[in-house]
Amino acid sequence: MTKNDREVVALAWLSYSKSPFLIRCLSSLRTFICPMLPLLNQVPGGSSVLDIGCGSGLFLLLLVANDKVTYAVGCDSNLKALNSAKQAISQLLPKKINTKISFIRAEVPDDWPNEEFSIVSMIDVMHHVPPPLQQSFFEAATRRLKSGGYLIYKDMCKYPYWKATANRIHDLIIARQLIHYVPIQTIKKWGEFCGLTLEKEVSYSKYFYGHEQILFKKR
Repeated sequence: MTKNDREVVALAWLSYSKSPFLIRCLSSLRTFICPMLPLLNQVPGGSSVLDIGCGSGLFLLLLVANDKVTYAVGCDSNLKALNSAKQAISQLLPKKINTKISFIRAEVPDDWPNEEFSIVSMIDVMHHVPPPLQQSFFEAATRRLKSGGYLIYKDMCKYPYWKATANRIHDLIIARQLIHYVPIQTIKKWGEFCGLTLEKEVSYSKYFYGHEQILFKKR
């Protein structure tokens, strides 16, 4: 069981050894910007997981390493990141014979699997979605959730502005994107509209970055 950020870094550095050096570094150090353990702790053992915007697959890698998942699909639009995710997790799967993981290149929600999961995760994804599409994107995610299942939503905070600005600069440099935040109150309204119950809400900071995390349960 991964117990601290240093163990996450060590596991990621080893697992992403065949990835491009930049992806290896970003994946290994990501937990210092976006803490992984609070997210990992929201997932019960034996879950089926749809990780939307999975990137290089660090969250799914940790779920597999900690025996949290039996079946999972990671979706992302970045083919290089998906290839790194496949390579990293393939090193763990021979020891996890009852675990099935796959990755799909997805530009829009119609590309996601048309099935239901016990966990749907959206970690630092929504601010990359164009504003006219954000609500429909969120609603499509909830449709992939089983009754009684959980939606793990985590994104960067819109306020205070200086923390939001730090993340804007980060994404301009790393992702080369101008991002668009959704206020957390709006996310909660969308969740209620989609038949979700708010189970837990947490906000916290890590260095210059502010985080907002919600755990929804589907009624």
